[in-house]
Amino acid sequence: MSHRSRKTPGVVKAKLPCGGADTVAESRRGFLVLGGAAVVATVVDACSNAVTGGGTGGKPATGGTGSGGSRSSGGANGGGGAVGSGGGAETGGTTAKGGTMGSGGAPGSGGAPGNGGTNTKDAGAGSGGAPGSGGAPGNDAGPGKGGAPGSGGAPGSGGAGAGGSGGGIDSGGGGGTVKWPAENTGGSCSVAAIPKVSNAKLPDPFKFLSGKRISTKEEWTCLRAELSAALQAGVYGPKMPKPDSVTATYSGGKLNISMTVGSNKGALSISVSGGGTAASPKPCVIACGASSLPLSGFASIAMDPNSIASESNLSGLVKTLYGNACAKSGALIGWAWGCSRIIDGLELCPEAGVDTKKLMVTGCSRYGKGALTMGAFDERVALTLMQEGGSGGSALWRVSTKEFSLGQKIQECGEISGEAKWQGSDFPGFCGNNGANIATLPCDQHFAVALCAPRAVLLIENDIDWLGPVAAYGGGVAGRKVFEALGIQDRCGVTLRGSHTHCSFPSNQQVDLDAFLNRFIKGQTSAKTDIMVFQATNTKLGTFKEADWIDWEVPTLTGNLPFDPFA
Repeated sequence: MSHRSRKTPGVVKAKLPCGGADTVAESRRGFLVLGGAAVVATVVDACSNAVTGGGTGGKPATGGTGSGGSRSSGGANGGGGAVGSGGGAETGGTTAKGGTMGSGGAPGSGGAPGNGGTNTKDAGAGSGGAPGSGGAPGNDAGPGKGGAPGSGGAPGSGGAGAGGSGGGIDSGGGGGTVKWPAENTGGSCSVAAIPKVSNAKLPDPFKFLSGKRISTKEEWTCLRAELSAALQAGVYGPKMPKPDSVTATYSGGKLNISMTVGSNKGALSISVSGGGTAASPKPCVIACGASSLPLSGFASIAMDPNSIASESNLSGLVKTLYGNACAKSGALIGWAWGCSRIIDGLELCPEAGVDTKKLMVTGCSRYGKGALTMGAFDERVALTLMQEGGSGGSALWRVSTKEFSLGQKIQECGEISGEAKWQGSDFPGFCGNNGANIATLPCDQHFAVALCAPRAVLLIENDIDWLGPVAAYGGGVAGRKVFEALGIQDRCGVTLRGSHTHCSFPSNQQVDLDAFLNRFIKGQTSAKTDIMVFQATNTKLGTFKEADWIDWEVPTLTGNLPFDPFA
């Protein structure tokens, strides 16, 4: 048996409400449901506009270590700016006075565009810090004085001991660029508040919030951070940061992961099947719930998503550790957080025999929605295999809304918001006014597909009207434009074939799956993965017409990718 640990210094002691695991309520679309198949002492108040920032925010607890430490006044665990008012922690970032968060801090009721910084009432013009130097807007941000992850950054990435300017998760105390592994490489990027838009077409995935369009491949890291922030502000809610401490033991096929956030404690017990040895590890697939994909020859982990964040009432491990600080987060982003903690445990226990540079995630139906979220929000995942996720997966909200207006039986924004708590608490606000509000959503699901770049993603879909085949395919088409610009378009594929039941895996998609496994997991560079298959008849739109939804061009980018897992 082994025991490993990582701890973020300067734990904030706090009492937060606890919640237990919950049995998910039966979906009212039962035929689509697969059977069986950190850090703050903050209470989140009712907030105003989740996207434009500001709001009443939370009530931060008294900070910690002051200048040079990782607790600003009201800051928690480094999230919200380490050291003083979000300034440059000893190991943190370089953005003085909290950086560029703008009035009231991050998107999401003043919350952090990354992980739930709950904007407090004393937040000034970014006084909590921008999710920039050190604060990872995708994964690492913690709620703090201004609510936003500050320049000292989030636990594990900035003022709380690691990362700093350019640093990512687990980079060590001195900062610097982390190439692999890293939960989020955008830790050195400053992200402003996410505004609402007025756009019936798909938001441009190549445009910074400043209005500037990306021109070099090196800029993808910070543009990706902005897309991540927009998704968390508009759709998912914030991903909670890494806990203050994570320890893990492995014995007899069981990976036991223990975590603390302030005074709160929680644990995951995971079965690892088919692993190798520390000297000869195997690639591993982490299944959200369950998977019907034939993935033999690999280590496997079946994650119990509802014990992490219940899709019926959001109780579970995330709530136990973070209490009301995660009140705006949906179940899908909670599942992504749980996947990240499993990866932490695997990194701490190499004797589990898992090759952490060859990790896959998968899941089908609602668990397919989860799989895409897991792959999008943790850059340690090499290959994302989303199966029949439909709306909340790769399906575009704008296209689904259009098809619904034409009379298609489809799961669109309004329906999904009433079925389960998959999305964040601010998302339903984009679903009203007979679908017109969807045009104000600052992102769409092609952003989630794009976040997987430069890693690999295969979207495995089905011709079922409820899943929205045109919307699902369109999410792949639009997201793949980012891969195209980066010169790696064959790392993003879509295979949509019909004539099979939901979440079964037909033989005619085997060749597509094998190509991605051979290329990105087995290293067979000759495997052909330039796959875009659309075979659907269950649609009112007929096909995805790019001119109807895309009014932006794919830029020609210079330079080289700063992070490439397959180089």
